[in-house]
Amino acid sequence: MDDYEKSCYEDLYELIAEHAENYGRAAESQAAVWNGETSGDWPLLLRCAPPDGISEKFPECHSGETHYDKAKMLLSGMKAMLSVAFDGTGSAPSIRANMGCGIFPSMFPGVLPMLFTDGKMPWIVEHLGHDEIKNLRGTDVTFTDEFKTALGHMEFIAEKIDGTGARVYPLDVQGPFDIAHLVYGDRIFYDMYDEPELVHHLLDLSCLAIELGFAECLKLMPGSDESVAHYNDAVIPRSLGGIKISEDTSTIISAEHIDEFVIPYTKRVLDFAGGGYIHWCGKNDHLFKRFVEIDNVRAINFGNPEKHDMDTILRKIAENGKIYYGSVPKKEGETELDFFKRVRAAASAGGKRGLLLNYSSEPETKDEILETWNNAGR
Repeated sequence: MDDYEKSCYEDLYELIAEHAENYGRAAESQAAVWNGETSGDWPLLLRCAPPDGISEKFPECHSGETHYDKAKMLLSGMKAMLSVAFDGTGSAPSIRANMGCGIFPSMFPGVLPMLFTDGKMPWIVEHLGHDEIKNLRGTDVTFTDEFKTALGHMEFIAEKIDGTGARVYPLDVQGPFDIAHLVYGDRIFYDMYDEPELVHHLLDLSCLAIELGFAECLKLMPGSDESVAHYNDAVIPRSLGGIKISEDTSTIISAEHIDEFVIPYTKRVLDFAGGGYIHWCGKNDHLFKRFVEIDNVRAINFGNPEKHDMDTILRKIAENGKIYYGSVPKKEGETELDFFKRVRAAASAGGKRGLLLNYSSEPETKDEILETWNNAGR
């Protein structure tokens, strides 16, 4: 770090550490929800900006600047944690080495994300060919220089936030089919018909990459034997696994192909980790139907909740003993109290609290929102 970065780091460390006792309470209240308990407070995963003038003191860094610079990666993540550090509610701040969704595909030889300077996240633009995929073996999937860089960032971040009460969370784990798509490109959609055995071979290797990489992430995350943090608010008990799996590409294939090329491999990863939650953007009813039935799926998260009938979704998730973790859109003209009553009621369909709701506020409305949330349960 240069002198300016060191000064920023010290100020951020102090701001985050000041509220450390709140983070443990937040994790405990979340654990009660994850474990199916119904007593005590039902946490709201609230985010609000810090008091005026604080965020502006620290620099903004885009992903092209942070990718290979561990100091900038640290400062960028610490600044993001300020949106949770001051809320004093159900969220617990966390930070990761934010290397993009190409980080696990980079464990394949020759696969490297492209960096951008306009704020876009890194992306895989050059893929392996048919014969390269066919000739891959398990020993070819390994900790490449790119993945070692990410692990080095994680180790550095863990050391620098020690004592703040904040947590380190895993690298971006895409599901096996997402990884296979990123490694192979759009040709995978043809070969599900033309050469399915090649796709299955690639999916086996994708599972291996997740298993190797996630296990290594856990080693670099202090306290991961007890809990695993995610996305600067959630904390999952390790007894429930703790992995996050993204299934974005899986939303655009048929039900038949989901059953053959997605479910068996994602279940393998879930079994390896001991469980976790599933994320996807977009909408695919069959994907939802299959995942909500799987025991080791502890929660579901949508990138586009506005595409779904969320009252029905919340009820089905709760009835299956799972949690919806994420945001839910308000209906037009709906008051905050009516909104909170609606989602709490739908998510209680299984007799438990099947919801960890993301919600945002301004500093001046935080207390009012929390009071309304609690009143909605009375």
